[in-house]
Amino acid sequence: MIDRSVTPSRRLAKFTLAPLVLAISTATLAQQDSQLEEVVITGSYIKSTGEDEASPVEVLNSDYIVNSGAVDVGELTSKLSVSSGTENNPDSFTSGETQGTSNINLRGLGLSSTLVLVNGKRQTIAAAVANDGSVFVDTSTIPMAALERVEILKEGATATYGSDAVAGVANFILRKDVEGIEISTGYEEITDGGAGKYDVNFLAGFGNDTTRVTVAGTMIKQDSLSSAERPYTTENAISGLGRSFLTLPALPFIPNDVNVTNGNGDYAGAYTPYVTVPDPNCVANGGLLSPGLTAAGGATCGFLYGPRFNIVNEEEKSQLYANLTHELSDTLSMMAELGWTHHEVLDNPQSPSYPNLTFPLIFPGTGGSPFDRPVQWYGRPLGAEAPSPFAPRDSEAIRASLQLDGELNNGWSWMGALTYSENDRVARQPDTIASRLNAAIAGNGGTSGNETFNLFDPSANSQELIDWMSHLTYTNRKTEMTVADFVVSGELFDMAAGPVGFAAGAQWRDESYAVVRDDIYTQTNDPVTGDLIPVDLIFLGGGTPVDVSRDSYALFAEANLPLTDTLEASVALRYEDLASDSSVDPKLSLRWQATDKLVLRASASSAFREPSLVQLYNQGTSLQGLDDPNVPGNRSTFVRVNARGNTDLQPETSTNLNIGAVFDVTDNLTVRLDYWSFEYEDVITVENAQGKLNALPDGPDVIRDANGTLGGVNVEYINAETVDTDGIDLSIDWSKSTDIGDIGVSVAATRFLSYEIPCTGANARGCTGASGTQDVVGYFNYDNFVRSMPETKVNVTADWTRNNHKIALMGFYTSSYETTRGGIPAGYSSSIDSWLTLDLQYAYSFEMGGTEAILTLGAKNLTDEDAPKLFDAANFSYDPKHHDPRGQILYGRIKFAL
Repeated sequence: MIDRSVTPSRRLAKFTLAPLVLAISTATLAQQDSQLEEVVITGSYIKSTGEDEASPVEVLNSDYIVNSGAVDVGELTSKLSVSSGTENNPDSFTSGETQGTSNINLRGLGLSSTLVLVNGKRQTIAAAVANDGSVFVDTSTIPMAALERVEILKEGATATYGSDAVAGVANFILRKDVEGIEISTGYEEITDGGAGKYDVNFLAGFGNDTTRVTVAGTMIKQDSLSSAERPYTTENAISGLGRSFLTLPALPFIPNDVNVTNGNGDYAGAYTPYVTVPDPNCVANGGLLSPGLTAAGGATCGFLYGPRFNIVNEEEKSQLYANLTHELSDTLSMMAELGWTHHEVLDNPQSPSYPNLTFPLIFPGTGGSPFDRPVQWYGRPLGAEAPSPFAPRDSEAIRASLQLDGELNNGWSWMGALTYSENDRVARQPDTIASRLNAAIAGNGGTSGNETFNLFDPSANSQELIDWMSHLTYTNRKTEMTVADFVVSGELFDMAAGPVGFAAGAQWRDESYAVVRDDIYTQTNDPVTGDLIPVDLIFLGGGTPVDVSRDSYALFAEANLPLTDTLEASVALRYEDLASDSSVDPKLSLRWQATDKLVLRASASSAFREPSLVQLYNQGTSLQGLDDPNVPGNRSTFVRVNARGNTDLQPETSTNLNIGAVFDVTDNLTVRLDYWSFEYEDVITVENAQGKLNALPDGPDVIRDANGTLGGVNVEYINAETVDTDGIDLSIDWSKSTDIGDIGVSVAATRFLSYEIPCTGANARGCTGASGTQDVVGYFNYDNFVRSMPETKVNVTADWTRNNHKIALMGFYTSSYETTRGGIPAGYSSSIDSWLTLDLQYAYSFEMGGTEAILTLGAKNLTDEDAPKLFDAANFSYDPKHHDPRGQILYGRIKFAL
């Protein structure tokens, strides 16, 4: 069951009308007495009881973690109602770079706007970048075997934690002081398709009264599931660039040229200008015929690439984690941590080759041409007849932390910590070397220098020649972060209603980002013009080397003031000195114990996020499926999207408000209701390639050949004006002990009321031009920087326990939403259906030879619901940000406690 008990945030923030009204109206009511142990909870450095619910903190406790059946952290957090638009499901089309990672997106404000902590300490961002330019902490590196709970602060916390805590904070608390040994293993299998997932875990703890050691480890192996097992997911993943040739009129540089092109063999015929001639064996080779490229007629040999890609990749992950706690004296203690994760994506199949976006002329006598005149090639060297190469990913993460905690003679305490983390990731991507392809077309290919690559008959090409032209690119990204923290806390002085809690501290951060690519994949500058020289590949754009670093300093303080017996205020202030700017961020929180059963709470704050080193300096190319508005019917194709960093970016800033109530209806029933809003300015994102293409189809950043065929779009990281969003959170917790067992029910729901962004042009969401705002709640948002945004998400957990038996039922609901993409084919609509899935789990505890054991059996997506269909042009025909096409998954686990 989710434990949503909340703790005081105890931070200063900006005054707003709601907190002031609450303060004035509550000045005289009586205080509720509490003598609970005080601890530090996410959102504050001041110790509190953890029971007064002053801030909206949601806790995923150990019961919830077990009930979820999750094998890793990404699966655990992927369905949070408060998170919207994450990248936790493999998606080669819109999240190709981030495969093998996981993340959190609180309030849908962007992957970069949620601060992720491990044991209250910062972690470096992943060495991977999302297609929309977001950077994030890879939560898959957090060891599930050692996870005790997750505390999610659902409001801005920059005044306490600094940059990135705009939408909130997710703090992963790991176990310590473990006694004994736990060993567990599990297996789950997708019912339709048979892909399995195996895991083995251990957790051990030992020591004495002063020294404790905890060690945990995990090994996970996951089988792949091809999208061919779910044909509906890729039925639109078709490229028109398979193997086709466009005939041309008389060319001025050829003496006495004519308008008619004659072909022989399988291409026999006389063709007038601008006729599209497909591979005669297109269908036999696995291609698809569709209308020609021009009004002159003919047909295009397209390529159904979708079924080659996976819904689930073959992956292996190994993790080790250890911590050591030691009491150095009665007033001084130490904690040291070390964590390591190695994660491999082993297959990740791709298209046999990418299309040649130069669309070259093929002259008679070259490339096996059967024509007597030049034709223009629209296609790829290797098409539907060829096998798929792999694009593996290999990442390694390391985290080390040393913390000292001390008590002073005056009752104050202090904490000092030094934490280092790094993420080192290698991504490989296949392509074709342009110069070698051109040489082979001209008859100068292969190691012998005299082989010809036949563009017209793929059966004529040797594997040795194909291997000679092919290249597996190499990109190594590495991020590092070192953080030093120091905090002192205690009681400052006494007020009439009680002592004033106080904390103050300082933080220093140093972070770095480096990118190294192989020689072919590295862009260089023209020594004369300074312009970037394209890499020697037919499709991928490569990038420039990056090796940058920066540091920042911060000072902060917070106080908790008991204004009356029933009213307390928390104030916080943080000053942060950045590499190129500085920020001062306050926060004010108020808590009023209105009655014995009712708590009212409010907070207001400012927050900021500085541009990441990736957003400032990165230069790279991704592949995106775009609709070309210049082509009738909006035929979609995958093209290069070249993203450039921008050193002129300004920090993002926001003003946040939260007003809520906690009502203990009975001793067994608690209801929490919160209204929240964010006014987010200068949001950093990469320009949306589809939106830019729609606005200016022939603009200076749109790459086209001489015939107007789309080849790519150049985009840049920008400050995208403003986001104004608000919504409501509702949570209900009920539990009761009965004669038939202990029963519990929890509900967590989030509803967006609005999410307004600037208009950039006329669209179906209410914009009539590039002025005003649009509300994007309830839309797929394929053409702007916002991710898909269903209006409502609801999670329900019900569990029953009696003696050795436990049953848990979890339901996950996502409301329907719409796409405004045009050209929707038959069998699809603009509506994306709502989605409800159920997970069921049964656990039995028993002893085996004096060893405690728990046997768990369960089903995820019990009723085998398909992911709702979505027309997203050439991408997957479902939304991986919110839906999972795997269907029903059955699993079993057993754990032994020695």
